[in-house]
Amino acid sequence: MQKLPPLNSLRYFLVAGQTLSFKQAAEQLFVTQAAISQHIKTLESYLGMQLFVRGTRQVQLTEQGKRLLPDIQAGFDSFSRGIKLLQQDNNPHVLNVTVVESLSTRWLVPRLQHFQAQYPEIRVRLEPSNSVRRFEDTDIDLALRFGEGKYPGLESRFILGDKYVLVCHPSLIKPNLTAKNLYQMPVLEEIGPITGQAWQAFLHQYQLQDDKFNKVLQVDDSTVTIVDAAIAGQGIAMLRYNLIYEQINKNQLVTLFDFSHPSFYSYYLVAPAHHFKQKKVQLFEAWLVQQMSGIQG
Repeated sequence: MQKLPPLNSLRYFLVAGQTLSFKQAAEQLFVTQAAISQHIKTLESYLGMQLFVRGTRQVQLTEQGKRLLPDIQAGFDSFSRGIKLLQQDNNPHVLNVTVVESLSTRWLVPRLQHFQAQYPEIRVRLEPSNSVRRFEDTDIDLALRFGEGKYPGLESRFILGDKYVLVCHPSLIKPNLTAKNLYQMPVLEEIGPITGQAWQAFLHQYQLQDDKFNKVLQVDDSTVTIVDAAIAGQGIAMLRYNLIYEQINKNQLVTLFDFSHPSFYSYYLVAPAHHFKQKKVQLFEAWLVQQMSGIQG
């Protein structure tokens, strides 16, 4: 395959040939006039022929330049078509979303009917998963993640922060409850570094010892299990506020000692940057932001 000249030289030649002005070409490409001139000289040197006749105020294409210009235009048009085809949405009426399990079960699924009522032409397919799914070779359009928002090669858009609160069923509350009384209460614990940070902050604030607690249930990476157990009155639990604020408002759960601890993780929409140009993704993002704006901590 014959080696081609530098792509920038071809692009600068194309714009200069269309405008017949190195100055206008520089303005359109946001570079200096000297850069235009240098790149075209590089191209002329590579081809071994002159492409422009330079005048005081204007330039003109030589015969060779006139012959070359339509082919360069066709080449760049082909690039544009190829990129547009690659980025186009082949299934605009189906939105595939992978979402962290706890948010899917406790928050998103009960509200999804409102999105579908507002946009009946879009069918949402959810994939609840606590593992980070890859976008390559899948039909996933969007991921809703709980994390730091750092996903190499992907665009992350902050949606909502969160905090941890200590809660239990109202039936477990005794009169004149103190922090040390919690030693006699059953504890539900999700094992994980972020939840663990909140527990340690609580222990430190109230000068409590972790090994004195009665941990009746411990689960690994299953917030949903702990939330359900807490609502059922099985013990006290450290939980993310955004997942249980409705249960708190309905008095199905009560917060203890007005304790809260900011979460190091937040909720992010994550996808390849060009996915955010899709209409269905834009509609879902706007709806999600509006829905989450109603959460008051």
